[in-house]
Amino acid sequence: MKLLIMTLTILLAASVYFLQVTETQATSINIHVLVFEGHDGNIVEKTYFAHGADLSEYELPEAPERQGYVFVSWSGELPKEMPDADLYFVAVYMQQELKIRATM
Repeated sequence: MKLLIMTLTILLAASVYFLQVTETQATSINIHVLVFEGHDGNIVEKTYFAHGADLSEYELPEAPERQGYVFVSWSGELPKEMPDADLYFVAVYMQQELKIRATM
């Protein structure tokens, strides 16, 4: 009887230890969104990345055409790693001007 109680006690202690070690080693993954929007607020591209994901090979999407404007860039610089936050970029445009000068 003593042997049975001793064995059960050891098994219980080992189970509690295993659960505590497993709990401390468990990690959560934070998923964030990377969004590119046109000048009108329409989403050009939306992608999800885990915090710390490598973005160095990510190709920026093409901006939508806007009549009378030239695309300059996206509104910010893409980091090399996904931060622990959502990222939003908006297309930046420059208005085209055509000047005609007549000389006689």
